[in-house]
Amino acid sequence: MPSQFSALGFDVTSGEDLAALATHVAERADTVNAREGQYLKWAPPSGEQLWLQLTRSGDAMGMTPHFEGRSRLRIGIEARVTRKTHTPLDATFLAWANPPDGSATGGDYPFVFDCPDGAIHEDAPLPMVAEVQLAAFAQQLTLHDSEEAYRASQSAEGMNFPARSFIPSGLISPTGEPVVPPESHALISGVILEAAPRRNAISGAAFWWALVDAPGGTFDVVIDPDLLDREPRAGHVLSGWFWLSGRLQTGQPSRSGWFRKLTGRGQ
Repeated sequence: MPSQFSALGFDVTSGEDLAALATHVAERADTVNAREGQYLKWAPPSGEQLWLQLTRSGDAMGMTPHFEGRSRLRIGIEARVTRKTHTPLDATFLAWANPPDGSATGGDYPFVFDCPDGAIHEDAPLPMVAEVQLAAFAQQLTLHDSEEAYRASQSAEGMNFPARSFIPSGLISPTGEPVVPPESHALISGVILEAAPRRNAISGAAFWWALVDAPGGTFDVVIDPDLLDREPRAGHVLSGWFWLSGRLQTGQPSRSGWFRKLTGRGQ
């Protein structure tokens, strides 16, 4: 079954797989300090990223995937979202796409996204306007060869969603009730501007990346090939259900070097 990890070419099907992957990347990661611990950022040129979380004493707390691409959205961050499952280094934000001038609330639509290095922004005053690089990890996906083909498919199914649409499914249930706490998911349709296969730097497995034009801006979409019935191409319309991961573009530095506590060799 496609997952956030398989969308980046990682074969993770058990806790043992996850632990082995964490140990492997910890030796090759840069350190990003936060008040409650440290992130270990593994980021090869192919774009896939893993953000390990450690306490100050070096104990592992979690690991979050991300994809670094070219998407950019202007957003207003309204509030932080807390979940019972959050570690001290987890972060989730409630935001608005394209807020009006002079305001950080309101805009094209609300949505929620997870932030893999969010603890470095824990002192940021909210609400605030920011720029975000947003990655959409495909959980379910359909491709159409053109906008005309998409509209024909919509008509055949008795629906009328435009080729570019964004539904914040993580905020509202199918019955119309609010989701509490809101989830970092959305139903997105958009037109592919660019698409290319990528290869995971650890597993060697292929995955797909696409830069997608959708309401609010562009999105970096990553896709497990098992979801595809054809190769994505520019001009295709992509639609589906996605997990959202975003990084605020603030120029925060990371400290080069390897952090070795997970392997027992000290810092």
